[in-house]
Amino acid sequence: MRREIFSNWPYIFWFAFYFTIFWLILGGTGQAFMWVSIIYISSILFALSPMAESLWRGVSKVRPIRTESERNRLMPLFEDVYRQAIENDPRLSRNITLYIQENMEINAFAFGRGTLALTKGSIELLSDESLKGLIAHEFGHFSHFDTMVSLIAYVGNVFMSLILKFIRGIANILLFIVRGKDSIYTLVFKVLYYIIEGIYRFIMFIGDLILMSVSREHEYMADNFAHKCGFGDELADVLSQIHQFSTSSPESVIEQLRSTHPPLTRRIERLEKANKLI
Repeated sequence: MRREIFSNWPYIFWFAFYFTIFWLILGGTGQAFMWVSIIYISSILFALSPMAESLWRGVSKVRPIRTESERNRLMPLFEDVYRQAIENDPRLSRNITLYIQENMEINAFAFGRGTLALTKGSIELLSDESLKGLIAHEFGHFSHFDTMVSLIAYVGNVFMSLILKFIRGIANILLFIVRGKDSIYTLVFKVLYYIIEGIYRFIMFIGDLILMSVSREHEYMADNFAHKCGFGDELADVLSQIHQFSTSSPESVIEQLRSTHPPLTRRIERLEKANKLI
């Protein structure tokens, strides 16, 4: 297995962490381990099923290519990039399908085992060559298993997340009930509550920073995949256009640390350097 695959280790660690907490909450016994395993395996199998991916497409409001003009323009571009992507990574799935999201932003995204979506804005505003660069980048996410591993981690942890929210809700209700009471039991409860809440928030914060860092690294890897497929210049052109028309102000350090994507200028710089080495 290649280095890119191992870049997903924090998602696996986060999955294992939630699994362990879920197991301990249920008692930490062998029987509890069996039930947690059944719940997680079932949720993962569902997450990777065609039905779940179809539901997620509905949530994301993406649709298949319908019109003849869309088909005539987009499919040759998609198939050309697909051929180059498979040549670069023969393990790539042959069941990736192109979809459209009715959104006027310049963007594209991929999820699950075979959903690659372009926004309407990308289709309307970008040239054919630029679209190839954008598509090649998304194939990079499939190549590195980003779409599947992140999906497994997030969906697999849904039940545990709901349980933690339920427990916090009950604790908040109890905290409200004992508010204003001065007994020793009330004081102990409050101290324990704020300690556990503080530890929980700290772990979530650190975990979020780690996962966002991995997400940014995956963007660089997907950019590099597009470059290896021969579409580095085209992708750099897309990123330059997005940066040119961006109206957002510079992000603070915390916002950058919690961002899923690296700064556009850094991505453009890397691609330009890589393209000059060809």
